Amino acid sequence: MSERSFVNELNRKPLRTLITLVSLSSALLLAIASPALAGGFQLSVETPTGSTDPQLKEVVLIARTFGCHQPADARLSASAEGLVGGVRKSLPLELRSIGSGVYAIREQWPSEGTWVLALTGAYNGMTSSVLVELGPNGKVLPGTRLQEGYLKGVHAKGARRTWVAEDIDSALRSTAGITSQTQGEPDASTSSPYATITWLFVGLGASVGTISFFRRERRVEPSREVSS
Repeated sequence: MSERSFVNELNRKPLRTLITLVSLSSALLLAIASPALAGGFQLSVETPTGSTDPQLKEVVLIARTFGCHQPADARLSASAEGLVGGVRKSLPLELRSIGSGVYAIREQWPSEGTWVLALTGAYNGMTSSVLVELGPNGKVLPGTRLQEGYLKGVHAKGARRTWVAEDIDSALRSTAGITSQTQGEPDASTSSPYATITWLFVGLGASVGTISFFRRERRVEPSREVSS
């Protein structure tokens, strides 16, 4: 091997190492973004409005599942959590399926005391929960809703975990209710997939650009040797 060939071989080794590191970094970035690409899992709630659908007779609240793949297969549970005469009450609720991933809730709790509704869904290792504030006499307040992709709604709030006793007790003790009338607090974990995907493409683009640059440099090196 000539001295020039030996030097060129030494120069190529860092290049190979760099390309390998860039490729591995891109693969790692893709792996990190994979859960985000799945779209997550979420619950939303709303009050039925002006519908004559017989399925909605006596229904006071509708819950929906959202996400990729088959969120309708999520396991949902709901309970009415109350404080009656200073005594804590917990009543499991019946969720009636009225469509794919759509559930209807009837009033199944007493009018005495203070009540909230706690809903939790689990799907593909993900959890989404909603806490709904009730008005006087245990009635669902008009306009109650929590939209997909939000943690704060109207008389409702969401979380990416299961509710614990402290959450329920705090909501029942709160004189101001669970939320204000203003909706507008996006779910950061829902919006994060878009940021992750953006960084994914930025990383892949940088990888391709880096590799292309060094390949061009490798093609130019022989021509420089010949000219010299």
